[in-house]
Formats: sequence, C-alpha cells, structure tokens
Amino acid sequence: MRRGTAWSRAWSRAWSQAWSGRLGAVLGLLLLWPLAAAEQRWELQYFYDKNDSSLFFLDLQFPSPQKGAATGVVVEERRRRPIVALTGDGGRKWDLVPVPEAGMTLFFLNEQAGWMVSAPGHLWKTSDGGRTWKRAELRGIKAELLRVFFLDASHGWLLCMGKQIYATSDGGATWAPLAAALTPDTPAPQSLYDRAAFLDSQTALLTGWSRLASRRSDVPPWMEPERVPIGNTPTTSLFLHTTDGGRRWTPHVLPGFGEIARARLTSTDRAVVLARRPESLNTPTGLFRLSLPGFEAVPLYSNKNRWLADFALAGPSRAFLAAIDQEGRTPFPAIPSRVHVLQSADLKQWTEMEVDYRAEARHAVLAAPDDSHAWLATDTGMILRWVQE
Repeated sequence: MRRGTAWSRAWSRAWSQAWSGRLGAVLGLLLLWPLAAAEQRWELQYFYDKNDSSLFFLDLQFPSPQKGAATGVVVEERRRRPIVALTGDGGRKWDLVPVPEAGMTLFFLNEQAGWMVSAPGHLWKTSDGGRTWKRAELRGIKAELLRVFFLDASHGWLLCMGKQIYATSDGGATWAPLAAALTPDTPAPQSLYDRAAFLDSQTALLTGWSRLASRRSDVPPWMEPERVPIGNTPTTSLFLHTTDGGRRWTPHVLPGFGEIARARLTSTDRAVVLARRPESLNTPTGLFRLSLPGFEAVPLYSNKNRWLADFALAGPSRAFLAAIDQEGRTPFPAIPSRVHVLQSADLKQWTEMEVDYRAEARHAVLAAPDDSHAWLATDTGMILRWVQE
C-alpha cells in the first residue's frame, strides 16, 4: 500500500503540472520510474554517541557490498585517537580499529588491499582489509601526499601538494615523478592534485586546482561571512586525461572553474565533476558534466542554499548527491546542518530522498560499490545506508 500510495501521489503531481503546461515534469517522472517504484530512504546504521567524545569521519570506501572502511578521528577532551571503522557484513556491525596516524583519504583496490594517506602526509598499506597497516617506504619523494589511486595491482599514482604527481608500475615498490603534472601554467606553491577517476585499466582523469593566497583575517570566516567572497580569489581547475593507461596525458586548465571535490568518468569522453567556488555567494558548489578532451562544462545541479558535499554513481542508471542545508547561513558549512540526499536517473532530473532526521553534518562522503548498495559517512560520527523496500 505504501508503494502504491507514494507512486499515486507522484503521478498526480506530475499530471497536474502537465496540464499547466509543464510537460517536462512528466517526462522526467517517466525517466525516474525505476527510482520511484520502491520506497527508498537513508537510514542511520551507525552513530558514535558518547559523552565528552566525538568521532569525525573523513573518508569512506566500500570495495564490495559487504566490506567497508571509514577513516576518522575520535576526539576526547585532551586526546585524539585515529581509527578506521570496519565492517564485513554490509554495515550491520562496525569495529573501530586503532591506526598509527589519522587517515585523511582511503583507497581500496579490493576487499583486502588498501592504502591510506595520513595527516602527516605518510602512505600506509593494508593487506587484510584494514585490520593492520604498514607504512610504505617512499624514497626520494619530498612532496606532501594528499591521495593515492591505483588502476590495478601494479599501476598507481600519488597526488600531492606543489603540483606534483608520482607514478608507480610495480605496485608501489618504486615511484617516479609524472612530468605531465607540471604542464599547467600555474604557480606550483599554490597548486595541488587531489582527485582521480577511473573508467577502466586504460582511461583515467586526475584533477587538481590552483588558487592564489587569500587575504588574511584575524577572525574565522564563519564570523564574517560577508568577507569571504572578497577574501578568496577565483580557483583554477587542473586536469590530466589519459586513454592509454597513463603512457600519455592530455593536460587542461579551466580558469575560475573551482576546486574539484569529486570526479567520476561515465565514458571515455565524458566526466562528471563536483566543483566548489568559495568566492561565490550564488553558486558556491555545482555539479557539472565535462566533455573530454575539449573540457566543455555543462551545469547539472546547483542550489545556493545547499553545500554539495559529494556525489556517487551507483551503476549506469543512478546517481546520488549529498548536500548540507545552508539556507539562511554562510555559503559553506560552519556548523553541522541538515543532510540531504538527492537521486537521479539521468543527472538532470533530481528527486529528494528521505534521510534520517538525526543526520546533520558539515562534511559528508558517499560510497556506492554497485547499483544496489550505497552508504554515506559524516563528520558527526554517523554512517547511513541506502534502503530499498
């Protein structure tokens, strides 16, 4: 009854809109038929709720629907404990495993093999799904590490500050500078690479950004939000695209496009990226489609009252978009606020999903290992699961 009632209400709304001349709403509804056929929601699966203690999740990876890992930090009154939260049963149970250093970013090639970049800029590797970690030797690398990605067990890249990228072809035993990373004409001290997207063993997109130093202030931005657009200069986006497994790279620069917060390849010549523009009041975040290699950007979604935190592609016909409610607030999340999740079948028509009322955050990250499973982690110690009934 619940499914039929929900579908009837959605159809009635679309029919009314069509009679008023808005036929596009009906066409969008038909595209979303498989999304609306079942009751869907995001339910709270894990919540770190302890007195005088908080848990901040920073990154989330699900190499399979059963195995997942979230890196984070438990903050107590005078102590910080870096951890990795692990699940082996699809999130029904989570174990907080201590790690030597706070992990900023994670990457898992499969259920067992994974890497973590820690806050001091060190690289760690696990071969048992995150239970134990061993620091990797990085001879000759002086750059500050931000993220690591692998195409397969042999080929990977370290993305770094200072407009540097290092490549490996032997599983991380040795690393060599990627010369193409220096091609964009931006100042190295203000440039970095920190995101990557892979379609297959041949096609990859490495992204970064560059921004001149902002005017310094004696107060934090959230105390004087009206000064933020003036104090931040426009951000230039950096791209490196390969279709031959990294032997050749095509560089591209988009001045003023923004910080690339997430990138996904949808085909050999199409990408979807989430861009952030701290200097903009109207569109501080936006989702865009990029054509490759021309890098023409087409807007897909933006909302000045919502900070877009992350997006994920769940198979070929579904996308999720996580956002933080900012209505009546600063353009960027200064304090935890309501978490929203939207879904789309075509990256054009977006529908709001039901999210547990307790879900509030400043930062959220999505993980979708396939078209039937997805999770969301927040910097407020919550992990939510996408539920279909």
